[in-house]
Amino acid sequence: MTKNNFQGVKLRQGQTCFSVYAPKAEKVELCLFSDDEIHEHRVAMVLDDEGCWHADFPENMEGRKYGYRTHGEYNPDKLRFFNPSKLLIDPYALELTRSLYRLSNYEKEVLSSDNFVDSSFVAPKGIVRFLNRGDLERRFPFLYRKPRIKWENNHIYEFHVDNFTRYHPDISMYERGRLLAVSRLVPYFQAMSYNQLELMPLTPTMGDWQLEDEKGLLDQWGYNPVNHHAIDPRYGSIYDFLDVVNHLHEAGIEVSLDMVFNHTGEFGKDAFLLSYKGFDGEAYYRAHADHHRSFVNTTGCKNGFNPNTEQGGRIIRDSMMFFADICGVDAFRLDLAGDCALDDNLQFSPDGKFMQIIEEVIRQTGVKVSGEPWSAVGGYFLGRMKKIYEWNDKHEKALKKFIRGEYGQVGSLAYYMAGGETENKINIFTKHDGATQYDWASYSQKNNYENNENNQDGTNDNHYSPSVNDDERLTKTKTAHALNTLARGVPLSLSGDELWHTQNGNNNGYAKPFPLQWRKFSPAQRERYLFERKINAFRQRHPLFSSTENASAEMMPNGRPSWEWVNIAGEPMRQNDWDFPYNRFLGYVLNGQNKDGKRFDDDFLVLASGNADGEMSVKLPPLPHRGSWELVFDTSRRTGQTEARKYQPGEEYVIKPYSTVVMINRRPGPSQKSQNMSRQIRAQKSYE
Repeated sequence: MTKNNFQGVKLRQGQTCFSVYAPKAEKVELCLFSDDEIHEHRVAMVLDDEGCWHADFPENMEGRKYGYRTHGEYNPDKLRFFNPSKLLIDPYALELTRSLYRLSNYEKEVLSSDNFVDSSFVAPKGIVRFLNRGDLERRFPFLYRKPRIKWENNHIYEFHVDNFTRYHPDISMYERGRLLAVSRLVPYFQAMSYNQLELMPLTPTMGDWQLEDEKGLLDQWGYNPVNHHAIDPRYGSIYDFLDVVNHLHEAGIEVSLDMVFNHTGEFGKDAFLLSYKGFDGEAYYRAHADHHRSFVNTTGCKNGFNPNTEQGGRIIRDSMMFFADICGVDAFRLDLAGDCALDDNLQFSPDGKFMQIIEEVIRQTGVKVSGEPWSAVGGYFLGRMKKIYEWNDKHEKALKKFIRGEYGQVGSLAYYMAGGETENKINIFTKHDGATQYDWASYSQKNNYENNENNQDGTNDNHYSPSVNDDERLTKTKTAHALNTLARGVPLSLSGDELWHTQNGNNNGYAKPFPLQWRKFSPAQRERYLFERKINAFRQRHPLFSSTENASAEMMPNGRPSWEWVNIAGEPMRQNDWDFPYNRFLGYVLNGQNKDGKRFDDDFLVLASGNADGEMSVKLPPLPHRGSWELVFDTSRRTGQTEARKYQPGEEYVIKPYSTVVMINRRPGPSQKSQNMSRQIRAQKSYE
């Protein structure tokens, strides 16, 4: 039989056609189930010359439940896992009947690869779905009207669907924790000026034995995928996801998916037999060269998905193409992208198979891609993954060290505020993997005892800055958000930081729900929220903070540089200022004139103090243009309490410990890059 050129389930001229890749199997059966999943009908499939097995039916079978059974050699030492007692999930299934999020010990035993108990009453079945772009566009009119926001204008908001919506008072009990709730919260995202939502993993996931049995925890985050095309049923259906994309696009907000292509929830060779492993272990997983006796464990999760094989690479490419082209997704965040970019010798390959796949997907769909430029086993490749935007953890550490008052950090802070280390930079201060802002400013060390690993899990490299009271904690967290948002690069905000969300000091919250508490905000929490709303809108209004056009010391026609570092005396920084080890002040002036001598934006002055010992008196520097300095915000003051007065060059301004000050010189005339803020302002008023 010749190649049929597809995998999954397709509707062709009224026929339902099934295809699955399993070249080493001796026999593959398609298993069709009744609606109640009690009755199973097995159909022997036919092998083509490309290693795919096929079965065709003369009718439209949309909604039918199905799975596969593979026959052949069962020898884990050869990575052969053909075991017909195990019902396998189609790698291309677009919807599953159940989630594997919560299972009993007996159910997990049934799904184990090392027994011959029929797993069909536990394993999820695929549900046949045919998604046609024309039909979807009629049902979801904004699905393919992508906002197409430039990277430099993005503000990413990372959140977990369940944790974010579980206790929200505006969400019904039925919708809480599910995708349907996200569509209801569009006004909130608009009010906060987030224009790209980064959804933590939505694909079906499976927690390992140790996590649930020995620690009594759950795979809350979902970084153990068992399928890369479907939505985990705990969040809803594929149509619920399409509804979210449609609503967010209508509001001008992009959708980013956090995808895990570095390992799967099948874990080691003696663990679960759910999908990929049962079709062809060698085609999907990295294997040791010594007769393939075991999986390569580059991820710490007992297997490594292999992008370098034809089939492994195809799954990654087809998954991204499906979500970008059919589901309207605007961006992807790739978990441990550096691990995916390892070649067959486990060496980083910036032009290897994985990066070629990413480049192809970007070229065909225009989708944005960002990721972590490191591997779980220690490889670190920041600045070398040129085809994607990179999460910059060096930026994170520089900001934390400076704000908490460490000496010798001024040069590092300046470097990262100006966008150093990588051209395509995602600015992170807090993220899902680490302490929240509130906890960073409250604890002196991590508190992960609830994870039942004796506080040994999670990073120790946190640079905590415990505060003596809420006023100090407010100043620090507002400064953290201000510097992260105004630095060159794409800012990322962690959901809940704007509400002072706490995980009780846990900096590795992967396995315990930490839902946001939406009721009874304290005055300090409300202040933190109002400040983030203000500064996010401020960045969107002023392109000088995001544009790379005016991001150097190059002289503008008015005789002033586009970016000028100044010392505490209001003078240009000299080398001895940079070298002075006890300096904990950084200031700079941004010139609103462009290379053509026209107005690009207003002029700005940024002052930042990492001085933990007391106030500093700063002499304000000269203006790039005639006018005067006007205070926009001071993180040591409450929002709305900014005094309405002008400051002249040479005047002194007292800056308090841990704080950041931004001043503006308003230039007359329209900006070259004006932005329509009316929709955002209306949304903000609705959340006052």
